[in-house]
Amino acid sequence: MIADTNDLSDLRQAASRWDRSNMARVIEGTGAQVAFALSDPDFPELPPREVGEVVVVGMGGSALPVDILNDVLEDRLPRPIGVCRHYHLPRPTTDRRLLIFSSFSGNTEEVVEPLRALPGSARDVAIVTAGGELSRIGEERSIPTVTIPAHREPDGFQPRSASGYIVTYLARLIDAAGFSDVDFEQFVRLADFLGSLELRDEGERIARALEGRVPIFYTDEIHLLSVARIAKIKYNENAKRPAFFNALPEANHNEMIGLSGAQEDFSIVYLRDPGSHPRVHRRYEVLDSVLAGPHMTFVDWEMSGSNRLERVFAALTLADWISYYGALLRGVDPTPVELVERFKGLLTEA
Repeated sequence: MIADTNDLSDLRQAASRWDRSNMARVIEGTGAQVAFALSDPDFPELPPREVGEVVVVGMGGSALPVDILNDVLEDRLPRPIGVCRHYHLPRPTTDRRLLIFSSFSGNTEEVVEPLRALPGSARDVAIVTAGGELSRIGEERSIPTVTIPAHREPDGFQPRSASGYIVTYLARLIDAAGFSDVDFEQFVRLADFLGSLELRDEGERIARALEGRVPIFYTDEIHLLSVARIAKIKYNENAKRPAFFNALPEANHNEMIGLSGAQEDFSIVYLRDPGSHPRVHRRYEVLDSVLAGPHMTFVDWEMSGSNRLERVFAALTLADWISYYGALLRGVDPTPVELVERFKGLLTEA
């Protein structure tokens, strides 16, 4: 039930009260993010190089775009892009490693600390940020810095909503570093595709179907981190509700056993890639038949798009709308994450 809005028949009317930071506009603008990042005139020049390894140091929404790139550029990457979600950098595996320090705020301590620990003479370093301490260090040390144009977005704009920018900027960085030959024509088409995508109604329908249930987002294994996990995170942060994720066929070897005895109400949301192996889809259908019951329901949605890049972003856009309407159903603003900010404050005091 929508808190204090029981008289509203359309959830979009509730947005005028609860969507104070205009997340709907942000979701609809993901294609514009991609287009801007593709042609950003302030993109820094990188000295000529050819690196053998790329590691992005980041947390939360500033690191999730790496998982997207590892999925959509799988056939163009000599090896997956590494992600460091810790205070200590991993050991290099090649002679030349590009380190990209990514923090939307520029003040994420797990990102700032390892950058500060690098010697000032360190080469093969880049920064992606909207400002803060990372921006200051980048200017002080003359490190190539990509500035996320947060000023183009509504007040309260969050890192998890900046994937259009960050994915595209990272693609440009690894291409400039000679790590991957990126097909930017696909990104141009992606911007147009997202601009024409209409998934609000589908997102509202699924959000209503999930009311009173804990969702588990399932995908093909190839999209486990790039789609399933991010969908789960969007539901956590936007709808402010618990959610889980897994992939097929792995879940058929373990998780379904636990779900067979569930006394809580769950719903499996299967984000189906039409390009997946047919047996993956068959596994979902059999899972539906053996687990369906009062405590378990199933939602099946097929990813749209003409290629893997478009299908991944279509699924992520749907996840945005599901979690957005999940927030409105609860009568909360989907954008702020007060608990995270309070936690950071307590951590700083400690």
